[in-house]
Amino acid sequence: MGIADRICVNCIRRRRGLTGVVALLMSCCLVCWIAQTTGAFTAGVRQRRTRTRLAQRRAIESGGFLPLDTLESSVRSYYAGSPPLFQEMKDFLQDMPFTTTWAHAIGGTVLFAYAAYAIFLGWQVRQGNGGQVFPASWGETAAQRHPAMMTYVLLFLVFEIPDGLTLLAVKPENPLLHSTHSSTAFIAVLMMSVVALVGQFAASSKNARDAHAYLGAATVLVLVAHAFFGIRLGFSL
Repeated sequence: MGIADRICVNCIRRRRGLTGVVALLMSCCLVCWIAQTTGAFTAGVRQRRTRTRLAQRRAIESGGFLPLDTLESSVRSYYAGSPPLFQEMKDFLQDMPFTTTWAHAIGGTVLFAYAAYAIFLGWQVRQGNGGQVFPASWGETAAQRHPAMMTYVLLFLVFEIPDGLTLLAVKPENPLLHSTHSSTAFIAVLMMSVVALVGQFAASSKNARDAHAYLGAATVLVLVAHAFFGIRLGFSL
């Protein structure tokens, strides 16, 4: 093979190598473009799904089953008038979204734990163990400690309502009483009040004891539903 032929062969090899490099670069660019486009499309789909889910949750929690619309406007007017320490708390919680959303739930969890032990004592009274002293009862029998603890539960539950409303009012767009969580709160307080009233006659009437137990069990179910809808409301905010 002559010198000219060798030069031609080398040129052809160089062109093929250059063509391969260019093809490889073009392939990499194409893959990057496809990945970027697909990523942007996927992110857009996820954002739309997230907005749809939030809209669905807000729609679910947008209205309770009790007619509290008239109270809603009154409560909003109260907070719009900047009650004592409300503006300071609002400024303090402005950059604390977790606390604003879940502080009420954390307090409610502690109250649930306390109420669970009170319910346990009430069940022991129902089983005929009312004269027994159980742990963490301050030396009182179950029959003595159960009504005292449930009185505290009812009292703190009543105070938990303005606590939750205040945290919701920090953001004006949040529903105050126009939610299932609010409706179940009113029903729970009403039912616990009735249970406490019936319990005053439990010592002298078997029917009152039975009614107290059954109404108490129904109240527990309402409180569980109240907590469930509260969690859904928290995730929708």
